[in-house]
Amino acid sequence: MDKAVELFNQTHKDVQITLDNIPPGNKGGYAKMHAAVLAGDAPCLAQMEFQEMPSFLLNSELMDLNPYLTAADRADFQPNTWDLVSFEGGSYAVPQATGPMGLYYRQDLLEKWGIKLPTTWQEYREAAVKIRKADPNAYITSFPANDAAPFISLAWQAGTPWFNTGNGVWQATMTSPATVKVAEFWQGMIKDDLVKVGPQFAPSWYKDLASGHLVAVPVAQWAEAIMEANAPSTAGKWRAAPLPQWEPGGKASASYGGSATALLRGCEHPREATEFALWVNRDPGSVSLLIKSGYGWPAALSGMSNPQLTRPSAFLGGQQTSQLFTDSSSQVPRGWVWWPTFDNTVKALSDRFEQVITGKGTIVDALRTSQTQTVEQIRDKGLRAR
Repeated sequence: MDKAVELFNQTHKDVQITLDNIPPGNKGGYAKMHAAVLAGDAPCLAQMEFQEMPSFLLNSELMDLNPYLTAADRADFQPNTWDLVSFEGGSYAVPQATGPMGLYYRQDLLEKWGIKLPTTWQEYREAAVKIRKADPNAYITSFPANDAAPFISLAWQAGTPWFNTGNGVWQATMTSPATVKVAEFWQGMIKDDLVKVGPQFAPSWYKDLASGHLVAVPVAQWAEAIMEANAPSTAGKWRAAPLPQWEPGGKASASYGGSATALLRGCEHPREATEFALWVNRDPGSVSLLIKSGYGWPAALSGMSNPQLTRPSAFLGGQQTSQLFTDSSSQVPRGWVWWPTFDNTVKALSDRFEQVITGKGTIVDALRTSQTQTVEQIRDKGLRAR
């Protein structure tokens, strides 16, 4: 982002941007943003993840960009990304990047062991069994019991939103049949020792990637840059494919992560701030700089054909994945709504997932308990929920 800001300032003499780097959101960044708005000295713009926006809206900490957006501006971005930044008629951020998911797999190991690339979750389980037999130290993937966010994304793929806001009520459906199906699948994988229980994006995870002990990882496109940086010895051995499907021939994907450039309350120059928010997320030069840093899949339609994405990937053995993730991005089920106590829900689920690993209950039990707690927390915010 620092290089993108520098480029903007070089090419826009009438408007200049000052960048303040703060810790990542869950490490104190969001708390600092909330505090700055409440103190009346917040900057005009902030980069925040889609799922965090409802908590800022709940405290009236965001400004509506609609007065400064044109129909042409909106047309430049994927329609489903506007869904994630729009609430009750207002648009509170410019979409920046999404996290379309795919299956990153070790082609060399699957070929070595004679295992077919799984295209359904049933085939994925069958492949997991074969991997465990081929190498007792290898697993098809890991299950991060300390972080429920990846599970939430995989539940999203199944097609039933966890919340809707019909009739002004937050209605929880965290235990819908679709989500229970996902929960029972991963419960069985854990029970039968077909996945390695451990954190993602941690030293132990990178070690397992480098050693070939994780073979077919469902993860967001932005993770490729992280995997390449932390398991460089495996470059050329990986490939990417669509997520496995619940039904043969299905076309559903999921999103893990994603962020937007939000307009904070109190901004004295909202029109100029919106100008920058649009520019940084759709200008080809800016998007190129952001892609290099692994910021995610561009929300801007033009960004998906950026040369940084369309050229072959050395990490993937020369595979070109722009169409794969363009398709994945468009196949994320519509209608998903983030809720204002998302962080609390993730923490509650993560705590219970860790108990599940020790044999105390199931993932479905964790979902039921967390849903009850989440509804209570939403009510505590003064909102109607059930």
